[in-house]
Amino acid sequence: MALHVARRGWILLGLVIVVLSGAVGVGMVLRDLVPAAAPNGIASSGGSIGTRAAPKGPEPGPATVVLAEDAAVHPDADRIRKVLQKYFDAINAGDYPLWRSAVIPQWARDIGESAWHGQYRSTLDGTIVVHRLEARPGGGLVALASFTSLQNPADAPPEVQVRCLRWWVSYPLIGEGDQLRMGPTAPSANLRAPC
Repeated sequence: MALHVARRGWILLGLVIVVLSGAVGVGMVLRDLVPAAAPNGIASSGGSIGTRAAPKGPEPGPATVVLAEDAAVHPDADRIRKVLQKYFDAINAGDYPLWRSAVIPQWARDIGESAWHGQYRSTLDGTIVVHRLEARPGGGLVALASFTSLQNPADAPPEVQVRCLRWWVSYPLIGEGDQLRMGPTAPSANLRAPC
């Protein structure tokens, strides 16, 4: 019995390592790729990600969440886009109640309104692209997304205190009643680099 439990523990640990490694690997691939804009507004060039550079505008770029072709054909694509849009709109507007309505209750409780305002006080996010959706162990989905953030360098993560950052993040999406909510990301699975 103890051997069976230990074996299951090792298998679970192996699965977690594989998932995190995959997320980091996807982030590394996405690091240098920019989605190509298709005529219908969905980012793609025949696959999930194109290598053609999008026209450069002022950073951080448009605040509208865009789903790449593979993500856009998912049956829950509209719900996924809506919850991510609510999340980024809340950050851009400094609207904690809106943000709280987009995330799981535990995440909102863990951060609290005052800490949230401190964390996002100067943040503006844009060029938000969901490149891929993957099944999440235990249910739900993970949205592999990239975006650009502008912030006061003092409000950026301590190890990269710059005004403009490009992010590659894995967002857990969890069913809450008839809607999806976002869960917190694992910092070790997120990548960022100065613009």
